[in-house]
Amino acid sequence: MKAAIHTVAERPPVPPEAKRFRYKLAGASFVLFFVASVSAADPAAGTIDLPTALRLAGASNLDVAIAQEKVTEARAASDSARARYFPFITPSIVVRRHEENIQAVNGPILDADKQSLSAGVALNAQLDLGETYYQNLIAKQQIRQNEAALAGRQREVTYRAAAAYFDLVRARAAVIAAEEAARITGRHNAQIDATTEAGLTFQGDATRVRAARERSELTLVRARTEQRIAAARLAEQLRLDPSVELAPVDSDLAPMNLAAAGDNLGALISGALAKRPELDEAAARLEAARTLRRAATQGPLIPTIGAQASIGGLGGGPAGSTVTRDWDYSGDYSFGVSWRVGPGGLFDRNRQRETASRARQVEFDQEKVRDLIRRQVVEQHARLRSFGAQIELARKALDAADQTARLSRQRRETGVGAVLEDLQAEDDLARARRDYLSTVADYNQAQYALKYVTGE
Repeated sequence: MKAAIHTVAERPPVPPEAKRFRYKLAGASFVLFFVASVSAADPAAGTIDLPTALRLAGASNLDVAIAQEKVTEARAASDSARARYFPFITPSIVVRRHEENIQAVNGPILDADKQSLSAGVALNAQLDLGETYYQNLIAKQQIRQNEAALAGRQREVTYRAAAAYFDLVRARAAVIAAEEAARITGRHNAQIDATTEAGLTFQGDATRVRAARERSELTLVRARTEQRIAAARLAEQLRLDPSVELAPVDSDLAPMNLAAAGDNLGALISGALAKRPELDEAAARLEAARTLRRAATQGPLIPTIGAQASIGGLGGGPAGSTVTRDWDYSGDYSFGVSWRVGPGGLFDRNRQRETASRARQVEFDQEKVRDLIRRQVVEQHARLRSFGAQIELARKALDAADQTARLSRQRRETGVGAVLEDLQAEDDLARARRDYLSTVADYNQAQYALKYVTGE
């Protein structure tokens, strides 16, 4: 084996200055490889950065569009509820004809043929004051509820776009690390194949290197598939053409500082309970349910007002005369106040029990939203703290793996180390890179998640 090692190392001597220069570059190889990989990306892929993704998130999102239409619908319903306070006008033209028997107002049956024409305008008002008043209050709460839901959808789609973007960045970083690992194992495989053919290397070692190369190629294929899937999901969030493969601009994945993991947890929870639009939406639903309950208990006490005024002309006469005979002014007026007793009105216990139960259900739903927000803040705060600690550990592991790989290269260049030793060191370095990049992506995603759950 030693002979094989010395044989592999038998090549033109490397000047000491070149060796020192090579060692200095080894520590920066990761960054240089990132730059080269981004430059060599598929030209058909569309590059995108985080600010662009956030701008596009709510531009044409269907969930936001639906929420906006619900606000428009609620405002139209509120306008319709207010319109019930006003009377409606009914223009009319009526031609009447009667033949044979008819009863006179004093009782006798008469044989009379007659016809008439009436034309005019009827002004009608049927105002259920109690119901109309409370329905207007409910309509206002529905507007508030839908506006809060719209704000929540806008925040949600922005967060989902940021999360999808960081998933894409993580996938791209995994591809870059897998490409580096595949390049290294391919180089080792070519070298050991040459020495094996010359009979200087054990066949089992060559097989192990070949297996490592195949595993690295398999990892690369899987990583590229994950990147393509992540790009399609981001395109779906942004409503872009999914056939264009998106690629992140900032593939180097530097840790961001949007939210402080050391912030007081109690203050974060209090801020979330004050800012989250979901609570405003729940409060509007609760107020609407309570208003509906008052409408069932207090609304029937308010009377219903009915008024009608018919103004026009009337003419006519016996059969054979024209319908405009004796044409002259005709007017009828009426006004009344009434109360409804029974179902839908006074003493409707079933409706009162129903609305009271509905109000209690909404109260429970509101408390569930509060519990959900508290849990989300605690969860995301813990994740952010954990990923912050993991980044430091992953960075130290990466530095150690990079130093091990450099020393392994040195040993191999001086003819002391073996190919398998160098391969193992490079594999450990690639794994450390993937772990570090994945941790940074999770940390950045947790930053946005904590900002989202705290209502910022």
